[in-house]
Amino acid sequence: MPIFHAKCTCGALSLEVDGDPVHNHVCTCTRYQRASGSALAHNVWFPEENVRVVAGEYSVWYPQGETTPDVMKVFCRICGGGGFSKSGTYFRGTVVIAGGTFADPSFPAPDHVHWWDNRPHWLDLAEPIERLAGN
Repeated sequence: MPIFHAKCTCGALSLEVDGDPVHNHVCTCTRYQRASGSALAHNVWFPEENVRVVAGEYSVWYPQGETTPDVMKVFCRICGGGGFSKSGTYFRGTVVIAGGTFADPSFPAPDHVHWWDNRPHWLDLAEPIERLAGN
């Protein structure tokens, strides 16, 4: 079983994850573009029981307007990076970790893209990745 390590930008917040992701995708919706500050977000879901915070303190943010109490985002208290979250009813019982926090060239590639039609016009991806128009 693989063990993956994720860290925030400054390295103070560190996570360890056992096992392969249950869901691994890139999203180009406008919400994630704004949240990530980039053209896309790489989101990776793992069973909650497989994720451990091994170092650091974090702050929790509950997005405005969310209707489920288990929707939350977590950030390093020092640098604001290292985002992970719970997404409520979408893959309940999982933790979503930003793919870039693994900083591991051998990390599994995403298998599809959500909201492909919302991507910036200049963005293109490798052909084997499935492109979903609006979900």
